[in-house]
Amino acid sequence: MHQRVRERLPHLGHLVEAAEQERDETAALLEAARATPFEEYFDHEGTRYLRVLPAAHKVTRRPDHVTPHVYIQVDGGTKRINQSMAEDEAFWAWVVIETLRHTGVRVEELTEITHLALVSYKFPDTGEIVPLLQIVPSKSNEERLLLVSPELASVLATIIKRLRDANGGKISLVARYDDHERVTGPLLPHLFQRRHTGRRRSWARTRSPACSAKP
Repeated sequence: MHQRVRERLPHLGHLVEAAEQERDETAALLEAARATPFEEYFDHEGTRYLRVLPAAHKVTRRPDHVTPHVYIQVDGGTKRINQSMAEDEAFWAWVVIETLRHTGVRVEELTEITHLALVSYKFPDTGEIVPLLQIVPSKSNEERLLLVSPELASVLATIIKRLRDANGGKISLVARYDDHERVTGPLLPHLFQRRHTGRRRSWARTRSPACSAKP
């Protein structure tokens, strides 16, 4: 394990850069697609795309089946791209990488982080208040409090804003399934949650999105 870490550590900067670039590029393409009416073309970064009209939108008698996803297609191509999903995958891949590298927590600890884990401590002698991140007991069976750096604070704030924007200003309460213990936990404001088949779900350890870094 330690040898693998030493071998991969020199490449961390490239991974971070690739994840950030993918996040920005997919978000920019999604924004351009959303600004384009259905069945019309638009140009983005030298490529021409078609904003595809999803089949659900064509069923006028079922307006409740309209999909929020944005689909596009490269001009002349045949593959339909769910750009909403592409942007979501890129965003969460970036979030996972940034959170892991700024905290050093394990994957299962990451999936258990909730909004309630963000606490603060006030130094009695100076009155200075510092943000802390509470990590629940895992492999070591010991609770830990990590000092939140400005970089980590920015990442966590971005997660919280995204979750609130998608849920009317609130973070959804979801239950996390532990696929190791095979038990479902209580409803909590998990930070690592995504919409799946119409419902918001907390991540299980084996279902965290992978980041495909560009070479």
